[in-house]
Amino acid sequence: MNNEKKKNKVFFISLRIKLLIGFTLLFTVVFAVAFYWFYQFSTDLAMQRITDDLVNTIQGAAKLIDGDEFQALYTEATPREDGYTDDLRYWSQAKLLWSVKQIEPRAGIYTYIKGTAPNELIFVTSGGALNDPPTGATFMEHWTTDNVGPNLSGLKELTLQDTPEGQKNNGCVYGTPGCKVEMYSDDFGSWVSAFAPIKNSKGEVVGAIGVDFKADYVREVQAAILKKVYIAFAITYVSLFFLVFFISNVFTRPILTLTKAAEKIGEGDYKGSLVFLSNAGESSNFPDEIETLDKVFQSMIDKVYTREQSLRKQVEQLKIMIDDSKRKKQVEEIVESEFFQDLKTKAQKIRDNQGRKKTGGEA
Repeated sequence: MNNEKKKNKVFFISLRIKLLIGFTLLFTVVFAVAFYWFYQFSTDLAMQRITDDLVNTIQGAAKLIDGDEFQALYTEATPREDGYTDDLRYWSQAKLLWSVKQIEPRAGIYTYIKGTAPNELIFVTSGGALNDPPTGATFMEHWTTDNVGPNLSGLKELTLQDTPEGQKNNGCVYGTPGCKVEMYSDDFGSWVSAFAPIKNSKGEVVGAIGVDFKADYVREVQAAILKKVYIAFAITYVSLFFLVFFISNVFTRPILTLTKAAEKIGEGDYKGSLVFLSNAGESSNFPDEIETLDKVFQSMIDKVYTREQSLRKQVEQLKIMIDDSKRKKQVEEIVESEFFQDLKTKAQKIRDNQGRKKTGGEA
């Protein structure tokens, strides 16, 4: 029995609360979808801007490099103890890369060739060599990585790194359908990279140029979106709460009025119920289905009241009829009793004797 009572227990939740919860959940879903779309759209737009700048930078830098001089440099020059070289051709090409960096500060620019060992690259020049202190790879510095695919692909054609660092991939050729640069992170920040071949005067590929672009701009755009979204979300939620509260109050007021009127009817107070309904009708300036229900309810109350009064009159009449019937029945029972019949017979004899005495006296 106790389990059945627990199962049948009902928790009352007002219509206003249901409206608040319903509208809030609906707004949350719509806002989440809109936020996801806007977040993705802004991120894709920022990435597209970076990709365009990246491609323009590497294409412009590749055109500045003399392929014949570049090939002679790594085949003829020798490194110093500090990793650089006294060969003027190195510093001439390093200055070209450094000048590109002055135009595009986000770029880290370097040139390289394929090494002899598996997954090996050999850096030739770096735009950071002219920094104070120098940064970047030194002359003929060997570097081995498991994700050398995009770099090697750049020895053939313009290639974008389309997977995060640590995932093996050959990159994607710029201009092919679906080719999209992706960010990756290391100890120095977030980057997007592109690689393009360097050709000599005969059109032969003699090396490649790489450009690592700082992708902090994308992170900044995403952070700015999140910050603005949080603010907008908070303001909109508060505004929505009060708006829904106001609207729910407008919608539920007539229903609450009908509920109170029904309670008054249940108590037998028809006049009190009509007061509630008349007040509700006065506050409604734009009739609707609820207004119609209010009028129907008032009409129902009038009919119920009339019927109740009619029933009361009928009940009173029935009571009178029942009382008369009871009295007649009681009289009949008295009249038909032996005692009454015997008394009636004795009374008749007394009347007869009195009549004889009067007749004899007259004689």
